[in-house]
Amino acid sequence: MQTKYDRGDIRRLNAVSALKQLREHGPLSRAQIADKLGLTRATVSAIVADLISASLVSESEYEEGGVGRRGMLLDLNPSCGSMIAVELDIDRVVVVLANLGMKFLWRGEASLSAPVSADEGLRRAGALVENALRRGEELDLPCFGIGVAWAGLVKRATGELAYGPISGWQSVPIKGDWEARFGTPVYVENEAHAGAIAAHHLGMPRGVRDLIYLSLGVGLSSGVFVDGGLLRGSEGYAGQVGHTPFVAEGHLCGCGRKGCWVTEIGASGVLRKLRAEGVHLPDAADSSLDWIPGICEMAQAEDPRVLRVLAEEAKQIGEGLVQLVQVFNPSRVVLGGHLRDILALCEDQIRETLEQRVLYPMGKDVTVIVSASPEDQLKGCLATVFEAVMSNPMPASAR
Repeated sequence: MQTKYDRGDIRRLNAVSALKQLREHGPLSRAQIADKLGLTRATVSAIVADLISASLVSESEYEEGGVGRRGMLLDLNPSCGSMIAVELDIDRVVVVLANLGMKFLWRGEASLSAPVSADEGLRRAGALVENALRRGEELDLPCFGIGVAWAGLVKRATGELAYGPISGWQSVPIKGDWEARFGTPVYVENEAHAGAIAAHHLGMPRGVRDLIYLSLGVGLSSGVFVDGGLLRGSEGYAGQVGHTPFVAEGHLCGCGRKGCWVTEIGASGVLRKLRAEGVHLPDAADSSLDWIPGICEMAQAEDPRVLRVLAEEAKQIGEGLVQLVQVFNPSRVVLGGHLRDILALCEDQIRETLEQRVLYPMGKDVTVIVSASPEDQLKGCLATVFEAVMSNPMPASAR
């Protein structure tokens, strides 16, 4: 069937196109936007008037050089509103308020002592969101939306927290409940998907079309971009690589099975190997990740016990990545999550294992890096809200 567009649809699509030009090229005049889009200047002027009315675009200064009358430059207005990001992790919840330019304006955090119920976890998260909204009101920044990254399976169609293999949460309707409570759109992602979104939209270089983001901490999951689109699967559960079989009859996993990849390279696996090497660890190591800085210091001091564990960790990460690279053929692999500092210490060994074992020539042009940011999940949430605003700006102009 041929799709029919009315004037409102065309107006919205033209506004999206104009915003895309400003995002990609920075400040432009009306004439420059018209030339890039192949539209008349009168049409672009009408589009720009809508975007300025919505406060999504602002005029800055006159363009330099050129012949004839200089045009006023236009740019995205980072102060037109706010966005909220929520990282709902196994042991903590973090909430940030940011403007449309991704600048953090407020941050709040609360610990979650395992095991914590879904009701209690969401109660603490909701209280932080309320604080963020109040701060946005004080700054006169209307909220465009809330992005949530959760360490578990998310049912994409409904935004439901479907199942947390470690937390045990099941069928938690966060999207519907929070939209009714806070009166703003809510976007829910698996935490690895959120990390992949950050790597795709905000990483350097931006817009890598084929990438794998591996999020490693207490749990393990991945976000995969294929040809510019996030691979979600039929229900939104794609990327649960931590629970793929890795060692036959290996250690018991929180999911109830034995030998999952996460039992070898996740936090519990690293702790088990450190203890086997005789490394002293604090009593609370199994319930927190506070031991990581100390282990990093021991590695930098070249403690042979820690270096042996890191070598084994790198080997097993690389071996697992071989399977992912051969299936998805990415140009970039980004390693993130709460074990990021440990991964940075064995980054070269991970890369070497992958290069040695992946099918030639698939590994020749794959870049493997450890993420430079500890806040990929939060940034991915903000990028999700930002993309929603940029792809449908006209409702904002109607306010």
